This record gives sequence, structure tokens and C-alpha cells, in this order.
Amino acid sequence: MDTYKDIWYVKLLHEFPHLNFSFKETNSTFEPENKSYQESLILWAAAPVAFILVILFLASCCLCIQCVKKKPQKPPRTTCIRIVVAIFIIFSIGAIAVGFFGNEQVSKGATEFYDALKDTNQTLGDISVTVETIADVVERINGPAGVQALKELVSKSGSAANQTLGVILIQIEELANKTKTDIDSVKSDLPGLLLLKFSKEAVDVEFIRWIVTIVLMCFSLFILLTTSLGCYKKSRCLLMTSVVLGFFGLLLVWTGSGAYLGISVGASDLCYDPDTFVESLGENKAEKDVIREYAKCQVNKGIPSIFQQDIKNAFSEVSRANTTLDKFINESLKFFPVANITRPVLFMRQQLDYAFGNVTSLGELLDCRTLHGDYTKAVEGVCQTALVGVALLLLMLPFAGICMIVVQCVLPRIWYLTGKRRGYRPVDDSDPFCHRPPPYNGYGTMEADRDRGGARGSCTLEYYRDLRRSADELDAEERVPMNDSPPPAYHPGRFPQRYDIE
Repeated sequence: MDTYKDIWYVKLLHEFPHLNFSFKETNSTFEPENKSYQESLILWAAAPVAFILVILFLASCCLCIQCVKKKPQKPPRTTCIRIVVAIFIIFSIGAIAVGFFGNEQVSKGATEFYDALKDTNQTLGDISVTVETIADVVERINGPAGVQALKELVSKSGSAANQTLGVILIQIEELANKTKTDIDSVKSDLPGLLLLKFSKEAVDVEFIRWIVTIVLMCFSLFILLTTSLGCYKKSRCLLMTSVVLGFFGLLLVWTGSGAYLGISVGASDLCYDPDTFVESLGENKAEKDVIREYAKCQVNKGIPSIFQQDIKNAFSEVSRANTTLDKFINESLKFFPVANITRPVLFMRQQLDYAFGNVTSLGELLDCRTLHGDYTKAVEGVCQTALVGVALLLLMLPFAGICMIVVQCVLPRIWYLTGKRRGYRPVDDSDPFCHRPPPYNGYGTMEADRDRGGARGSCTLEYYRDLRRSADELDAEERVPMNDSPPPAYHPGRFPQRYDIE
């Protein structure tokens, strides 16, 4: 028979140290109900969360430093920094894409496990129905239409018939009861609770895990896309939004990494020795022995030894009951006509044949190769298909988390260097066409402030007189004396003619 063989990373994760909350080493055997074992898995799950909390604290300090830092006068280039951020964003998106594949692999493995579980439960259900059917057949054989009807007929035929045929009917009744006892023994030893613990709640837990992982990765993609847009547009608002959302995203990503780390360690402990855990599901020694028989079914082995004798006895007893019924028919010819016993004998013959067929079917259902195949499929679904997906998530989520940490550390710097800076631009004070008024001192008077330099000092009354003097040199025919009036408007090519008002 095909048997499960563990893979290398199962051994690697199984060898991780298992420590309880007191940091004392515990057994690495998969025992989900053991408190110390639960604590060891919780510690592994909490390690990535503690790591990201420290990183987020340091990133918050860096962000505060960037906020209070003095802005540079000359805007520096941010192209190189934004290219670095783009590279890490691409790495993060690639890791999340692989994470989507890993999530589907986990779901696929869970589906294989539940399909095998469904087949096993179907087989166990068929066994239970067959056992109950045989018990009903035995009751019908011994009921008023079978043995009881023949007893009444024999009792009316005299004491001689009663002594001869009554003993034969008692033998048939005892053989039928022994068959029922053997079948009840099979039912009592059958591990009915073998897989009932993995019921609909486990299916619901897997669906919740799948949904939460999808939402987590989609939220991380949204953060990365927001960051990309903010860096492309150099938008301080989008960059700050990315920083704030990135804090939550990092916390969620590393929390998910911790959860999958704990799941990986626990699943590896299970897959390292699944037979021992499955055997522990039996409630008594007989059930545990049966589970061991099915978990370690050999190539040419059929019915497990614990059931083999009961099934063999049931076959023998049904056959002997048929032979005894033939003997009863032959002996009854001495006491009454065959027509008197035809109906009850035919009914008993049908029921005995029906019982023989059900015993044969029960033996086929109890064949270890059927249930062992379902068991192997279930273990492979968990320990190969699903665990591969968990391993991918365990690798890709931390990798994406590290890339996002780098992005979160660089974003405050980009935010610091990005955006418009308001201030005065240097102007040419000698430009005669700059739009600025002359200085006013007081109300209604214009007085030159010769001591002021720069843009205001150039727009004085004397400046306008010099300007007018230059215009007079260009056009000697037009000489307009200057007064304290505002400067004339300029037309392209020349100043318009002005007239003094006497």
C-alpha cells in the first residue's frame, strides 16, 4: 500500500525548539490539548509580532525626526530614492502574488483532506448501516414470520415432531443470535469517533482562514499601490496616507506571518508522526488497535485481525443456519406436507441469503485497503499539498514584510524632500518694468527713500527722473519736464508724450 513519507521541511520545522511560557523545553509531539505544547506554538506565533512592534517604534521615531527637521533651501532630487522604493514595491507585490498561490494551495490541500474525510465517513456510515441491517435480518428470521411460525406449526403436529424439529429450530435461532452477537462485536470495536472530531467546524475555520488571508494580502496591495502613486505624483498627502496605512499593514502582515509560523510548526509536528496522533483519537484500547491496523495496512492484508474472527464466525453461522434449515425441511416431510411449511421456509431462506450477502458486504467494507487509502489521501492533503502552501506563505509574508519595512523607512525621507516650498524668488532690481509701486511715506505724498536698497529703493522719484532723462536722449524733440507725478505708462518703443499742467 502507498504510505505517506514526510518531506525535508517537515523535519526542519519539527526540530524547532518548543518552549513554554517559562522558557522550558517541552515535547515536540503533536498534542493540541496539552497546555505546554499550546504555549510553545503561541511563543513561535508571537515572535514576529514582537519583532514588528520594535520596528514600528523605530520607524515612528524616524518619522518624528523628519517632521521636525528643517527644510532645505534648495530642493534636492528624489529620483534615486523613488527608484529604490519602486524596486522594493515590485518585490513586495511579487511576494504577495506568490502568497496568493500558497493560499490556494492550502485551500486545495484542505479540500483533499475533507474529500478523504467524507469518503471515510461514508465508509463508516455504510458499515454502520450494514451492521444494523444484519441485526434486523436476524430479528426477522427469529420473528413471527420465520422461526416462530415454524414453532407454532410444529407444536400442533404432536410431541414427536416437536422433539425432532423443535431442536433444529432452536439451533437455527441460536445461530442467528450468534451472528448478531458477532456483528455487534464488530460495531463495538469500530472507531466511530475516528474522524467525527474533524466536523463542520474545521471546514468553517478553513474558510475563515482563506478569507482573512485574501483580505490581508489585498490590503497590502492597496497600500503598495497607494505608495507607488504618491511617489509618482510626489504628493505629500498620498505619501503621508501611505505611511499611516503602512503601519497597520506591517502589523497585519507580520501578525499573519506569526500565525502561519505557529501553524507550520504545529502541522510539521503532526506530519512528522501522524499515525500516533490518529491512534490517540481512539477512546479505548480496542479502538486504538483498530486505528493502528488501518493506518499501517500492508499490501496483501484484508480485514484487520480484530474483526477477522467475528466476520469469519458470522459467515460460518449463516451457512450453518442454511444447512440446518435444509435439515429441517427434510425431517418435516415425516410429519406434515411440504405445502404447510413452504411460506415460512421460503421467507427464512430469503432472509438467510440476505444476511449472507450483508455479511459479505461488511467484510468488503472492513477491508483495511479501502480506509487506508482514504487515510493516506487525508494525510497527504494536509502534510504535502496544504503544508507546501503554508510554507510558501511563511516565506513570502515575511519577505513582503521586510520590503514594506524598507519602504516605510524611506517614505518619510521622500515626504520630507517632496512638495512645493513657498518663498520669495530673487528679482532683477534694475528691471524697469517690474510691477511694484514706489514707496509711500505718509498719506498723499511720495517721498524717495534713498536709503532703502533692493526692489523698493530702485523705484524712487529720482529713478523715474533718470528714466525720463534717458528717454529724452532718445528723442531730443520731446522734452517733458519731470514733476512729482507717478511714472508714465510704457508703450512699446517709446514713452507717450506728456504735458505739464501750469
